[in-house]
Amino acid sequence: MKLAFLGPAPPFRGGIVTYYGLLARALEQAGHQVYWASFAAQYPGFLFPGTTQEGETAPWLDHPNTPRFVPWSPWSWWRAARDIEAAGVEAVVIKYWLPFFAPGFWGVTRRLRAKGVRVVYLLDNVIPHEKYPLGQFLTRKALGTGHGFIAQSGQVRADLFSVLPDTDPQAVRDVPHPVYDFGAPGRPRKTRQEARRDLGLDPDRRVVLFFGFIKPYKGVVHLIDAAGPLRAEFGDELQVLIVGDIYGGRQPYLDRIAASAGKDIVTLVEGFVPDETVEDYFVAADLVVLPYVSATQSGIVQIAYHYDRPVVTTRVGGLPEVVREGETGFLVPPEDSGALADAITRFFREDKADEFAAAVAREKKKYSWESMVEAIVELAQGPKR
Repeated sequence: MKLAFLGPAPPFRGGIVTYYGLLARALEQAGHQVYWASFAAQYPGFLFPGTTQEGETAPWLDHPNTPRFVPWSPWSWWRAARDIEAAGVEAVVIKYWLPFFAPGFWGVTRRLRAKGVRVVYLLDNVIPHEKYPLGQFLTRKALGTGHGFIAQSGQVRADLFSVLPDTDPQAVRDVPHPVYDFGAPGRPRKTRQEARRDLGLDPDRRVVLFFGFIKPYKGVVHLIDAAGPLRAEFGDELQVLIVGDIYGGRQPYLDRIAASAGKDIVTLVEGFVPDETVEDYFVAADLVVLPYVSATQSGIVQIAYHYDRPVVTTRVGGLPEVVREGETGFLVPPEDSGALADAITRFFREDKADEFAAAVAREKKKYSWESMVEAIVELAQGPKR
């Protein structure tokens, strides 16, 4: 089957780009062809709060693409639709995560529908984490062109039906976010000691890792606040490692760290991390901590699981569907730094690392790219006659 993607590709950076690359590889391994209609631009500079929109993203995932789509250019929507149509595909697959892209997706997909191309939306978020002007209206317009939908958590499925209540349940597949593998083909995985050496980390300290874009809804301030009681419990034997690009002002995070009683155990590694270095951080960590204030699902959990790392996170959105309390990690209330510190302390004091890692190794088997490919192909083929 020949499918198209409409989404960002290298040189743009980030998890969405990597996801498309891994999905393309899985589809091609299953015998399908992929035409990647990529973005010529992603965000206007004045709307992008990070450091840069481009970076080294999965250089080993090399896929041809036609950079045409610009979210704010109707002319580019027509050209992208024309390219996809000319490629002779049977369906187009689009990840949906933000209403900003909705007008452009609507402009492309309504033309493709008229030409007999099926539209499959792969849903990260239906309702965005932050407030967005006309968000539900724009989302309804874009998703209203879809023939099929893949919900990556129960929360996403519920949000889909709240926005599009007339959606046919038979057109929806529930498939969780697959695991992310950031290892380059043919490159041996480093040991924990090697990863720590290359990152400049102490080989003997307990390492707690937050990884990902640093935005208000990620709740990083609550992990910083938890550093105080963790410092009191473990002294300098524990390190809180916060790694990611800060979206918005960085000073509030620096001030929060400076005011923390545990400031000397908090390390902020600010900026975009190239895909070829991502693996090192997860191999080096003992525990991944995601103190989200809100969420639908998180690709970071799937990265952690790929490297058999347990996760402490919050009971929000679809996260409790993925992190099994007392088995693959711990769940705590959101915005509760005391509970967060207690869960981290329990993990280390009760020596849960081996037990949880074994459970993660079993649990992650359900998060396969093969399941995602199967669902996409079913929806792309349409109802059986």
